[in-house]
Amino acid sequence: MEAAFTRFVLTALKGRSLDDNKDHEAAQGRFPDFVCFRDLLLIEMKHLETDQNDRVNKVFDRMVDPDEKPVFYGTIDAQHIIDKISNGEQVKAALASKLSRTIETHLSSANKQFADYRGRHPRKNSVSICVILNSHQREFMPELVLRAVHGKMKNPSGGASRFPDIDAVLYISEKHYTMLADRCIAFPVGIFEAEGAITLPWKVALIDLVMQKWSHGRSGGDAVVGNFADPFDVVDDIPKVMPRHEEWRLEYKRDPYLRNLLDEQLKLIFNRCVAVSSLAFLKGSWPKPSMEETTASMRAFTQVIEEINHRGVDMRNMNMRSLSPSQREQVFRGLPQELIDILSSTPTKGKAA
Repeated sequence: MEAAFTRFVLTALKGRSLDDNKDHEAAQGRFPDFVCFRDLLLIEMKHLETDQNDRVNKVFDRMVDPDEKPVFYGTIDAQHIIDKISNGEQVKAALASKLSRTIETHLSSANKQFADYRGRHPRKNSVSICVILNSHQREFMPELVLRAVHGKMKNPSGGASRFPDIDAVLYISEKHYTMLADRCIAFPVGIFEAEGAITLPWKVALIDLVMQKWSHGRSGGDAVVGNFADPFDVVDDIPKVMPRHEEWRLEYKRDPYLRNLLDEQLKLIFNRCVAVSSLAFLKGSWPKPSMEETTASMRAFTQVIEEINHRGVDMRNMNMRSLSPSQREQVFRGLPQELIDILSSTPTKGKAA
C-alpha cells in the first residue's frame, strides 16, 4: 500500500519525492515525504504497521476477570469479548489509549517535519496533510482510529493547537472493508480537517481533491459518504502458499454456508463433527476412516469453528454433555457404541442409534 500511495502522489498529483534527494534535504533539517504543485501541497506518509495482537492480548489478560473470559478455539473478534464482560468500556478505553499513543507519535513527527520544511522554504500559503495508511492492522477498526486522531488533533479548551503545522489528517485503510447498497466493496477513508484548513476554504478544496483523486485511482469512482460506526469486515491477505487449515477458513469466509442456522443447530453440527472426527483420532476397535474421510471431517470442524467464532459463542455452550436425548441421537447416529461410550464418559447400554 505504501508503494501504491507513492505512485499515486508521483503520477496523479504530479508530486516529487523528497526522499529521492534525502541526503541534501536531511543536511538542512527535517522534511516531509512529498511536495506537490510547487510546494503548495506537503504530504507526510505514516504507516500503522506493528502487529497489535500481543498488545491487545495483554490488555485482556490484565483487565478481564478470568471468570468472564470466553472459551474459544483459534481467534475471535475482540468486540465479542468486550460486549459480554462487565468492564467492557474500561477495556475499550485501554485499547484506545494504546492506539492514541501511536497516533500521537505519528502526528508529532509529521508536525515537526512540516514545520522544519516550511521554515526553510518560506511560502505565503501551503497545505500540509499527514496521511496515515493501514494495510496490516486488523485489531483497530476505522472508527477507533479516527476517534484517536480527533482526540489528538482537536484544540484544547482555549489553547493553541498541539500540531499547528498539520492542516489535515487523511486516514486510509485497506485492511477493512464494507459492502455498499449496490454490492460494491468500499474501503474506509477518513479526513480530519484542522482549524488552519477550515478557516481557508481553498485548503479544504485541495484536501478534498487529494481524497477524490485517490478514490478514482483505487476504485474508478468518487468517494461516498459513509458511517464509520457501521461494522467493517477484515481483508484477508492471501499468500501464494498457505496451510490447509487456513485455506479451509478462507473457503468458509467466501461461502459462509452455516450463517443462517440457529445456535442450537450449529451446536448439533459442531458435536457431530467432534464425534465423527474421533473415529480417526481416538483409540478403539472400530475400523478407521480413510484419509479422505478424515480430511473431510477436519475441514468441516474447522469451518464450524469459524462460524462459532464469528458469532462470538462461548465454546462451553457447545458442550456435548448439555445435549438433550434427541440431540444425542442425532449426533451419535451410525457411530459405534464403543466410541459413544468414550465420548459420553459413562457407558450406555444398547446398540448405536
